[in-house]
Amino acid sequence: MKQLFVLIALTVLLSSCASFTGPGREVQTANDLVQSKKYTEAIALYRKSIREHPTSSSSADARYGLATALASFENPQRDYAQALQEFDEFVRLYPGDARIREAQNWRQVLRTLHDLSKSIEQLKRLDIRHEERRKGK
Repeated sequence: MKQLFVLIALTVLLSSCASFTGPGREVQTANDLVQSKKYTEAIALYRKSIREHPTSSSSADARYGLATALASFENPQRDYAQALQEFDEFVRLYPGDARIREAQNWRQVLRTLHDLSKSIEQLKRLDIRHEERRKGK
């Protein structure tokens, strides 16, 4: 009887420890890192969680957190193109998620920004060619 009690207590203890080390905990730690403005570490942890637990219940949270961290104006290494890819993937994988409209808004803004950046680059190249022709005359 005593051994059975110890076995049950050990099982309960081990199962509760799993919640402290599982994918949900990784996502919470990554969220805390974002709050502390430690974006590089947070992004790495979100990616690890997505890679190691792609079907877990917290994978939507990890992907959304990754996308927003990549797009954050406070992130000195922000990457709008990568953020757009992550939001695209979030929308594709989790169409019923409560954050879907917000993710779609992010996608639209990031696409517009991307298109504007391409237009600016084209205008710069056009201006350089125009200036070269003008000097050549």
